[in-house]
Amino acid sequence: MNSIIETDLFAVPIVGLLIGILFCFLGRKLLVFVLILFGFLIGYTAGAEFVCDVLNKTVSGSPWIPWVTGLVSAGLSVVAWKISMFFAGTIIGLFAARGLLPGIPGIVHVGIALGIGILVQIYRTPAIAFITALAGGYIAGFSALAIFDRIGFIQTLGSYSENVNIGFIIGLVLTAIFTITGYFFQTRELKD
Repeated sequence: MNSIIETDLFAVPIVGLLIGILFCFLGRKLLVFVLILFGFLIGYTAGAEFVCDVLNKTVSGSPWIPWVTGLVSAGLSVVAWKISMFFAGTIIGLFAARGLLPGIPGIVHVGIALGIGILVQIYRTPAIAFITALAGGYIAGFSALAIFDRIGFIQTLGSYSENVNIGFIIGLVLTAIFTITGYFFQTRELKD
């Protein structure tokens, strides 16, 4: 029994499964935290190097620079997140308007694009819930598949079917189950 649950054999898929489930069910709430964390890390590392090069200082000689650049970068990541959905919707709307309605004036294209950007901004919560549920569902589903493969379940099922990659199908089904469940879990308070 000890050989089945070896740490090196199951550590990565179990961690992947836990992170996937966490993002699948709490993705909307965790997304801002993850953005702040990555913004801080990018500012702390690359931002500090850039500022030190500009100021002609060293990171070891000015230990406050990484902290300041990390905090500024974390703040900028939140601001970028707030306006990015509007800009993404506007750009998609502009391409859609120009592609679907090529004969009308450009100002109408801009109006349609701004309208779509506003709609994306308004309905971003369900969109974010779906995207994070899908990402978490994918990670959880295929991590569970890796666990099933390591205990021999996939190989046993594969012996019954020769022409089908049963592992991939199971991974897709698990992803769909996690995604649908996670989406409904994340949007449950939106329906009240």
